[in-house]
Amino acid sequence: MTVNISAKKELGISKLIEVKESNKNIRATWELQKMMAKLSIDQATTEDSPEAFEKMIDMMLNVQNKTIAYIVSILRLDQKQADKLEEMEFGETTSFAVRISSELLHVEAEEATEAEAGL
Repeated sequence: MTVNISAKKELGISKLIEVKESNKNIRATWELQKMMAKLSIDQATTEDSPEAFEKMIDMMLNVQNKTIAYIVSILRLDQKQADKLEEMEFGETTSFAVRISSELLHVEAEEATEAEAGL
C-alpha cells in the first residue's frame, strides 16, 4: 500500500507525494518515533552538570540531523527541495516529520499531556 503525503505547506510541492508502506519506510518511521521518545525522556530527566548539558546538545544535533534525513529519504526529495527543508524552523521540521510518520502508521498524532508523559 501507499499513502499520499502533502508537502505543499512546508516545501511548496503542489503534487501529493506517494510513499510506499515498505518495511524500509516503516522501520525508519519507528526509529524516528523511538528517537523522539528518548529525547523527551532524556530532556525530562537530565541532570544539571556540564557533561549532561553537552550530552543533551549532542542528542539534539543528532535528532535534528536524523529528522531532516528521514524527511528527505521518505519523500525522496531532490537537492533543491532538501535545501528548502534545511531553511525551515526546527519546530516546523519536527511537526512535518511527525505528520509524515503518523500518516505512514495510520495513527493520529496528539501532543501528550504532562500527566501522560509522567512529568
